[in-house]
Amino acid sequence: MKNLVKSVLAVAIFALAAGSANAATIIDFGTGSGGAGGTVTVGANVTGSGIFIDTVTILGAPVNDGVYNVDGTGVCPAGVGGSCGLLSFDRNANTISIVGSIPSLGILAPITLMSGDLSGGFTSGSSPTAAFVTASGVDTKASQLLTAIGLPTNTQFAYMAFQLSANTQATGSPYTATSTDIQNVSAVPEPGSIMLFGTGLIGLARSLRRRYSNNA
Repeated sequence: MKNLVKSVLAVAIFALAAGSANAATIIDFGTGSGGAGGTVTVGANVTGSGIFIDTVTILGAPVNDGVYNVDGTGVCPAGVGGSCGLLSFDRNANTISIVGSIPSLGILAPITLMSGDLSGGFTSGSSPTAAFVTASGVDTKASQLLTAIGLPTNTQFAYMAFQLSANTQATGSPYTATSTDIQNVSAVPEPGSIMLFGTGLIGLARSLRRRYSNNA
């Protein structure tokens, strides 16, 4: 019985430690200071191409949390350094991707920083002067990016949310993208669930210890 109590306590301590150590890493791509750019077409299909991505915000990574410039072949306003990464998406093809570089993280040449699908849902709307797109799905990150922030290159990302606004000069589609945000959260065990499991095991260990003491 003593060995059983010790085993349960050991598992409980491990679970609590895992719950406190694991946390999701957020990688958030956005327009930043890139301004309006790229084309959004709304019709039988909804597509976007050449949409400016100028920043990436990283939170909860093992190393290199922060906000970084995303560069690339997009010709952005002069005030942001002259270049931006580029976003493209296609609802019917179920694809989304960002191509660019992040010099501050050692990614010097444009690569596919993120690619994924829109399987989580897709909503769009438009008027003669404006359009919006909201979508979600799953995605993968470039191995160079994951390595730069201390994550294993096989890290899975469970959630990708995509929001975009666009406008035009009262002529309808195609529109010019004005604001974009793409948030990604890595797939890790939920700390709350792990800690609840660990706490329950500690309670079981105490109960077993009391029962053992009473029967001794």
